[in-house]
Parts: sequence; structure tokens; C-alpha cells
Amino acid sequence: MRFIANLRRQTLDAFASHLISADGYLLSAHRITNPNLRLAVEVRNRGLPLFADNGTKQLIDSVIAKFSEKAREITREVKTLRRQLGHLPRGREVPPSLRKKADALAESVLTDCTERSESIDTIELIQRQLLMNPTDLIAQEDFASTCLVALDLEREITGWTVERIASRNRRSLRLWQKVAENPLCQGLATYAVLSAMDYNTARDAGQLAAEAGVTSAAMGLAGVCGDLNATDFYVSGTASFKLARPVPRRYVRLAQVLKGITDGYRDRNTILQKFHCLGLGAPSLLPIAAAALPAKTIVTADATSPIHAAAKDRVLYDPENFGDRASTKEIVERILNGGNWPFLSPFTKSFKQKFGHDPEGARRWWDTLGNPSISRKTLHQPSELTSSLPLFCEADQHVKPIARDTWIAHNHWVLGELTEGRSGPKRREFAQRIIDHWLDGPLTTTSRGLGVVKRILLN
Repeated sequence: MRFIANLRRQTLDAFASHLISADGYLLSAHRITNPNLRLAVEVRNRGLPLFADNGTKQLIDSVIAKFSEKAREITREVKTLRRQLGHLPRGREVPPSLRKKADALAESVLTDCTERSESIDTIELIQRQLLMNPTDLIAQEDFASTCLVALDLEREITGWTVERIASRNRRSLRLWQKVAENPLCQGLATYAVLSAMDYNTARDAGQLAAEAGVTSAAMGLAGVCGDLNATDFYVSGTASFKLARPVPRRYVRLAQVLKGITDGYRDRNTILQKFHCLGLGAPSLLPIAAAALPAKTIVTADATSPIHAAAKDRVLYDPENFGDRASTKEIVERILNGGNWPFLSPFTKSFKQKFGHDPEGARRWWDTLGNPSISRKTLHQPSELTSSLPLFCEADQHVKPIARDTWIAHNHWVLGELTEGRSGPKRREFAQRIIDHWLDGPLTTTSRGLGVVKRILLN
């Protein structure tokens, strides 16, 4: 498995400055500018893979924004019903009025998505993507199912059948066919973008793609990974499995849809040569893809999460704990309490060599002041603490942007280590090791989610 970095000047330069090659880069069609095209030239001159995404994210975001208020009304009704029943409603437990409302909204979402998608000039999109001189091209897609997931319009509430989602995948496959047959795209790995909401729709998608001759497929997973809801059941085929307690739905759905794709291809005795996970970058979720997809499949993933984790959340991935998230505040508290941070990535190592790292000085400051609590404000105020731990503090305005870029590069490096180009059975074995690491640790929402993942993948 390989992690593909989003193409930005800071991600390209950070790796190059340490004489390290990323596993590849991705540039979306909606981010094509002359500066970014020059970056693309640099990537190709280095002989690295370059993925040309189809630029659908903006359209998806627009649809979600348009329908989110009405979708929240339905979500509130579902939550009220859940409190009354003591579990998620489904089947006859969903009142006809609620099902009718959810079905009507889902229909409106589909209509809107289709109109937006049909407004795209396929040839023009292909030409924009080819400006990047890519090695891999993500074909135009039908993104309606992705929007349904993001809006919490689940099949158990709308009452939609597998066939309703299958029709969207057939449309995606027709769009892929246009790209695959285009003479300008010959020689490129062209990915059909599939969509699914659960195991059954994913298995059907895998079957349809295999029948259409798709050997390189992709799936947009940002909505799946960003789902903050919990579930207390899952369905596989005709069997329904009730969970002892709710777990994050993102773990359950991710395992189900990727296992479904795998089983769908197996049903048709077809080899899925390549699979790209669009928007999958959380350290605790990456091993699910590595474990679920066929051993012979070349698996890649991309996401902006290592950038957002650093820039927005001030989070570094812990290289000694399989990428466990740690905020700079938590890291400082760890150091003050006698622990430390493993400077294992080449980026944090070089930062330490240039700007220093003095845990003892930080502890002296803390002890002198009577061990005060640490806040984000503390990390922004000049003190012996902030000068002792410059990588994790933001008081020095000269060092601050350098530290921020170091966090971003470090997070990408950790994801690269978690994927590390393993293939075949070794990829799956390593993924299971990571999952078992979480399961052997403290009971958390992550470990509960991965516990259900293991059940799903072993069935």
C-alpha cells in the first residue's frame, strides 16, 4: 500500500529537501493553476506517480451545503426515535411519514447531483487532467451516493434498495468508459469511481465494475471517514448483526464497503489490479483498507488529513504508536510529566538539530511555577518552556511557520511508514498487526470500532 500526498509546494519541497521521495502525488482538476502545473512537471521529472483527480469535491460540498438543513431535520427525528427505541430504527420501526420524507429528500439530492454532473463537459475535464501529464487518472463520476452518506440519508431510513445505488454505479461506469476509450488516455491507469453505502451495495458495485472490465477502481471515502455518527448494527447479505454497544459508523462502513468491493470482484472471478482510496488518511483507518482489499491489488490512498491535522488541530502522528494522534499540548504535557517525544522522522530530527529540544529546561520551568496546567495560550507565550520545546510551541514567530511545515511533513512521513509499499500477504499481515495494536490497548471508541472491523473482515 502507498500513501499519495496532495501536491502542494510545501509537501513537494519538504521531501525534496531531505532527499526523500514520496510515493506519489495527487492534483485535483479544480486546483489547476500555472504554479501547480509547474509542480506537476517537477513530480514527473522525478519519475514519481502523479494522480489527476476529477475535481468533484467542490460539487459534493455544494450539494451538501444545499441540503444539509433539511437533512438535519431528518437526522433529529431519527435520533429522537433512537432514544425511544433504545437502538437505531430500521424496517417497520421507521414511521411511514419519516421514510417518505427521507425518500423525497434523497430523490431531490439525486436530481441535483445528476444536473450538476451532466453540466460537466467530459472532454474538457479530460483535457484539464491531461495538462498535468499524469500517470493515473480518476475518471468523472456520479457522486450522488457520496452525498447521501454525507447527509446521513441511510438506506435503513429511506428504504432504498441496492438497485437504487446500482443505478448510480452504472452511470459512473458509463462515464469511466468514455474516459477509458478516449485515445488521449491510452497508456494511463484510468480509475472508475465506484460508490456504496454498505456491504450489499459495495458488493453489487464490485460485480458491476468487474463485468464492465474495470481493473483500476477508486472510491471517495472522505464522507465515510468524516462520519461522526455511531451504529449498533450492520447487515451483510441477508444477515443482520446487532452490536453490544454502538461504535463509530465510519469504521463499520469502511470495512463493509471495501470488503464488499473485494467480494464483488471475487464473485466474478476478476482481478482488481489497482484500487485508490480517495480521502482516506486517518492512521487508524488506513489499515482497514490494507486488510480488506485483495492481496494482489495495488492499493493507494490520498487525503488532506495529515495537512489539516497539523495546520488546524496542531496534531502530530506518533511514529511509535502506529500514528496515534497527539496534539502539541498533549505532547508538552507528556514531556513535563517525565516522558518525551520520539524524533524519528527526518523532518523532526532536522528541526531538533537546528532549533534544539530541552525537556529538562521545560521541567525546571514547570516545577518552578508549581506545575501549572498547560493551555494553548501557554504555548503561545514566550517563556523558558516555549524556548525549551520549540517544535511544540508557537511563541517564536520566526520558528512557528517552520514548525508547522515540519508537522505537516512529519505526518506524511508517518503515513508513508504505515503503508510503506507493502503488497500481497505482507500488506494484510502488517495491517492486522496495526489493528491488533489498537485492540490490545485501552478500550476506546477507536478500539471498539476496530473490534467490529475485525469481525467484519473475518466473516
